[in-house]
Amino acid sequence: MMTDRTIDTFNRNIVFAVLGFILFVCYINVSLTTTNESTPSDSSEADREQSKEYSSGILHNATSDKKKSIWETSKDQLYKCAETDPHRWSNRPHRISQVNSLFNCDQEDALCEYYYPANFFDKVCGLGKEFSYHIDDAKAKKLNGTLWNHMPSIGFPTLTMNNTCLDLETQSLKDEVPYLNNNLKVGEFTTLENIGQREQDGFRCFTERLSFLHVHKAGGSSLHSAFNFMSSSKNSALARHKFFTPNNGPVPIKNRPSVSRPNRMTNLTLDSLSHATRYPDEKFDEQQHVIFAVVRDPTERFISSIGQALGAAGSGANHIAPTLKKACIKETSAETLKCLAHYVKDHGFWIELHFTPQVIDISFTTMWQDVPVAVFPFKYLGKILSHFGRGNVKVRDGSNEHYRSHPILTEMSVKDYDEESLQIVCEIYEMDVRMQRSLGFEVPRCDPFIPRR
Repeated sequence: MMTDRTIDTFNRNIVFAVLGFILFVCYINVSLTTTNESTPSDSSEADREQSKEYSSGILHNATSDKKKSIWETSKDQLYKCAETDPHRWSNRPHRISQVNSLFNCDQEDALCEYYYPANFFDKVCGLGKEFSYHIDDAKAKKLNGTLWNHMPSIGFPTLTMNNTCLDLETQSLKDEVPYLNNNLKVGEFTTLENIGQREQDGFRCFTERLSFLHVHKAGGSSLHSAFNFMSSSKNSALARHKFFTPNNGPVPIKNRPSVSRPNRMTNLTLDSLSHATRYPDEKFDEQQHVIFAVVRDPTERFISSIGQALGAAGSGANHIAPTLKKACIKETSAETLKCLAHYVKDHGFWIELHFTPQVIDISFTTMWQDVPVAVFPFKYLGKILSHFGRGNVKVRDGSNEHYRSHPILTEMSVKDYDEESLQIVCEIYEMDVRMQRSLGFEVPRCDPFIPRR
């Protein structure tokens, strides 16, 4: 039989046990709440602090030993994601190439850097993810027949060279060089061996397959001229992948292209892009090619874009030049520049192909595919042209007295920017600034307006 004292002791133990259980439950709830509050996906204090870091540009490269955060950027145009995608081109195992070529970005003294356009516009992890809606806009405009009407066709040439040799003294091509086999097969479906460039006895000889993306107003016409020149050798072959020709006016709905029925050139171009690669270490397999592009400081490029869009040689039929000239040709080039900066800001860069940001130009021309692109800064354009024996070629020269359609446009230069017009242009082309910074190409005029991320 239990005594009163025993009962009291029993009751006290029950009370202590209940209190202990309650305290344990409270501890668990607090722990879970704390954990949830620190999860970046919730609207929490931790998230707000992270947002402050993001907006202030306090972000660190993946190789930095400073404070790290979930928003770290990598050199491959990605913010650090929770999971890595092994299918991304930038994540594929790749043997570092030791081949001597101007277009091999793996070399220690390379002038180029590899850029991954699909990474940049990735809607979850991309360095330019908040601009990815422009990709949807471009696709919609292409489908409804309103994209860049009355403007040039889009595509890229692929140049195959199999012992194509340049006489360095005469800057002419030589089909027969004594110490080389000059009877090799050439073409897109040829396997290329002993690849790269070699200089011997006054000749520079090439064995490689290159595709060139025409980034508008970044030396593209001059590079086309160089490709055409190199293709004139019997040891070279040029294939053109011109997959998009803008319309010359509104297109009735019944005549608009079908997504489900792409044309033959679209299919051929997609197939070609599937063989794009970083520079190989031993050989180019059939159809394998390295894609390259040249990009330009967007503040300099905007001046050139204005000259082209307002009716320079080659753009007289773009249908918008008269409107732009009527709205913005002022008494001085500085006033004209400011007016056009506001006009493009208010009406959008889609109004004329040459105002399109360079990152969109590259992504469109590579048909939104995940491919590596060897990118050179504009300062090396002359070196690339000289490499192909065309260093004295400048197809479109804005300083030429008769090239642009008005003297005010011929006189215009980056000296005409004031703080207001410069800020507008930097903000319009923020995506280009971000991309170029990710490759180590500085855009100093935009530093005051575009925070580093």
